[in-house]
Amino acid sequence: MTNTHITGAPAPGPAGRWLRNLTAPDHRAGEPAVRLLCFPHAAGGASAFRPWRDLLPPECELWAVQYPGHEDRIGERPATDLTRMARQAAIAAQWLADRPYLVFGHSMGALLAYETCRRLDRLGVTAPDHLFVSGSPPPHRVVAAPADADDVPHWMHGYEQGAGAGTAPADEQHEEQHEEQHEEQHEEQLGERHEERHEERHEEQYDDLAAKTLEADLRMLARYRPGPAWRSPSPVTVIRAAHDPDLDAADAAAWQDYAADDVTLATVPGDHYACFTRPHDTVRLIAGAVRR
Repeated sequence: MTNTHITGAPAPGPAGRWLRNLTAPDHRAGEPAVRLLCFPHAAGGASAFRPWRDLLPPECELWAVQYPGHEDRIGERPATDLTRMARQAAIAAQWLADRPYLVFGHSMGALLAYETCRRLDRLGVTAPDHLFVSGSPPPHRVVAAPADADDVPHWMHGYEQGAGAGTAPADEQHEEQHEEQHEEQHEEQLGERHEERHEERHEEQYDDLAAKTLEADLRMLARYRPGPAWRSPSPVTVIRAAHDPDLDAADAAAWQDYAADDVTLATVPGDHYACFTRPHDTVRLIAGAVRR
């Protein structure tokens, strides 16, 4: 069963395969003034942006793209072609363009956000008011990452395994007196151990699925071959975390070749996943554009 409380409610109609509404319930009254569409990182899903919903201005509706093979689309085959996935996302994203909107992408999602905006332009759809790219070099500077765990967000690294519960045997002199109590404890222990084994199997399955999803995304990135540079007509802000080993200042500045006007370079504290581990800094930049 899909937990829409976590992953967000699907958009109506065909766009529902791709778009998840993560807007806080108390922000959903009336028509939104503006929408923010977010693209997750490799192995990430729409729910990665859920903590943002209470940080955005109330007039901003929060949406995220859900990639095939991720979260509530886990039963689908993961995408193998980044530009093809961008075309499909653009077709869905048209549904959001009936009012002003902004686009944000992090890491692999930055490339998808850019490629989706390119395809929206080809479709004749109104351009976003602002494009934010975070944690990624521009298309022609992307170097395929190795298929290992380096690009996995912090919440995917290992789990603490629960220890089995145990109870010391009762004194033999009181065995008869406490026989019923022992039987109840034994049954409880068996139940706890069964539950622990079930949880461990679930965690192992989750880790396996997460690893396969990451590997699929990294293979897709390795195959990515960007076309001729398209210059975004929207204002472009490049967000770089101060301690991000995946994006240095030169690579961040190279996004200038993909914008019609001067790009804005913004640096936030933290590492590659700062937009999730300390989201206030990133969301503050986006909120500034929302309220212009």
